[in-house]
Amino acid sequence: MTDIDAMLAQLRDGPVHPGLTAIDAAVMDALAERAQAMPALGGKAFGMAAVMALVAGIAGSALPGGEVRAAPISPLGAPPMLAPSTLLGGAG
Repeated sequence: MTDIDAMLAQLRDGPVHPGLTAIDAAVMDALAERAQAMPALGGKAFGMAAVMALVAGIAGSALPGGEVRAAPISPLGAPPMLAPSTLLGGAG
């Protein structure tokens, strides 16, 4: 473990790479280029998405669903019939 600590300390104390001084500007320039290259979505695209969501919501609520039964859960993870209090209660 001390080898890793020594290597990290050496990296910390070493000189900063010269390419890191301009990294902020390079990242921001790349993000600006991507934003300009992407086509703007018009109102038609958002309208179609809204209509599709509306149709999916209505269809999902109109179709009958099957009966669902939830399995009983125990807050402690073990079924109540196997809880220590029930197992030890009948011993006396």
